[in-house]
Amino acid sequence: MNTATAREGIVATAFPPASDAGCAAFAAGGTAIDAAMAAAWALTVCEPSGSGLGGQTTLLVRLATGQTVAVDGHSRAPAAVSRKRLSRADQRAGHRAMTVPTTPAVLGHVQRRYGALPLRRVLEPAIRLAEEGYAITRLQSRQLRWCRHALAATPAASGFLDGGRPYRRGDVFRQPALASALRRIAAHGSHDFYRGELARAIVRDVQRHGGLLDAGDLGEARPLVERDPISAPYRGREVVSIQPPGGGVELLFALRLLEHLDEGGANDPARWYRALADATYASFSERERDPAHPDTWTPALGGVLLSQERAEGLARALAQRTPVAAGVDSEEPGETTHLCTADAAGNVVSLTQSIQSLFGAKVANADYGFLYNNYLSTCPRRRHRYRLASRCLARSNAAPTLVLDKGRPVFALGAAGSRRIIYALLHVLSGTLDCGLELAEAIDAPRVHARLGGRVWLERPAATPEVCDALSARYHTIERRATRSYGMGAVQAVELRGDGTLFAAADPRRDGAARGW
Repeated sequence: MNTATAREGIVATAFPPASDAGCAAFAAGGTAIDAAMAAAWALTVCEPSGSGLGGQTTLLVRLATGQTVAVDGHSRAPAAVSRKRLSRADQRAGHRAMTVPTTPAVLGHVQRRYGALPLRRVLEPAIRLAEEGYAITRLQSRQLRWCRHALAATPAASGFLDGGRPYRRGDVFRQPALASALRRIAAHGSHDFYRGELARAIVRDVQRHGGLLDAGDLGEARPLVERDPISAPYRGREVVSIQPPGGGVELLFALRLLEHLDEGGANDPARWYRALADATYASFSERERDPAHPDTWTPALGGVLLSQERAEGLARALAQRTPVAAGVDSEEPGETTHLCTADAAGNVVSLTQSIQSLFGAKVANADYGFLYNNYLSTCPRRRHRYRLASRCLARSNAAPTLVLDKGRPVFALGAAGSRRIIYALLHVLSGTLDCGLELAEAIDAPRVHARLGGRVWLERPAATPEVCDALSARYHTIERRATRSYGMGAVQAVELRGDGTLFAAADPRRDGAARGW
């Protein structure tokens, strides 16, 4: 378990050099906001499987003044997108699978509006990482093996392989073309990605390969929206997250339901795991039945303010232990990265960014080397609020989250792993707030993930006969997963303790690292 304690500033990210970049921002006189932006730019370099300039970013910023802002970087389809013009295969990979990237716009906006350091300063660690390289980890080598054939299929993406083979653990991976892109952003601002040389390079590359994104899509990218966060009470605290299309509604819905399912169950592992599985299963079932969309959503409609009557009714139905019938068991592919920062002044950031699937669309910009996202894979072709269409909004499970106690931030957390994001966050929140676990213990604890088709993934050593029996009463298949399984998501979190100490914990299921300043 990777943890850190500090007094002035704290960082938890999914990769050590990114956490170091955050600390470098603190050392230069920056705040938690500067540290988060420096770490996020660094992740676009050193975690290309889950992040990049071609993806999207959304975050919560808690200012020392007490204001909390949600910066909405969810992406939309190009104007030319339609079901007739895209096949299902087009949505999954290739130059036609992408939505309009938002990561450069979001990071640039937050730095301009809330940061204390100039953009060029927070970009320095990312540029250095791209130029000088970093050592490939065991996990990254595995990810490259999983995707080697798809990456090898196009010349630009093949740059993520070493002569056609996956890089091995310890190999140094350099990205000089990406360094050039980052230097342009440092010199000209993030708008260069949308209206400057970088934009022209993107359009040339995408259209050369039959993609649908054009200069109008980039140049007319919607202005970034700052929204009020959404929140709900839980066990005497306030849990704060983001509006649709992110996963905040599902997380708060599951927490509300858990209060009715787990009366005293925290002392009984079988009952606790069953309650966690049921709460999130019910939340995603509700999402499939009536998905929340920002154009039509209100807290009452979205289920965040789940009424007492409705919560009790769902709890009674789940308590009947009615078996779940086998059905559609597909989940949209998706990986992600998450980071959290905090400082002694009370600034806190919880930030999620992604290129959707592992290595996104599996194609990269020919001139500047960054991968494109494949967020159109999240848009159903059937009648649906997120149906594939011109400028449709991509769905997301990202749920950057804060926990407040009497208005004071005590935790910031978020996760990677598509639908496992919500399950993982529910585990950690319940582990700390219900079971009294320390933050690191709650992140490390074995998890459960109930899929909508009725299969359950259960990490060892929680897969005891008692827990399996409790889950089998409702779910038809229990799949035992290895301890600290990669597939169960990855949580990064920070804690602001009452004595002024800052604490961070990074999930051992992946390459996470906590650093203090």
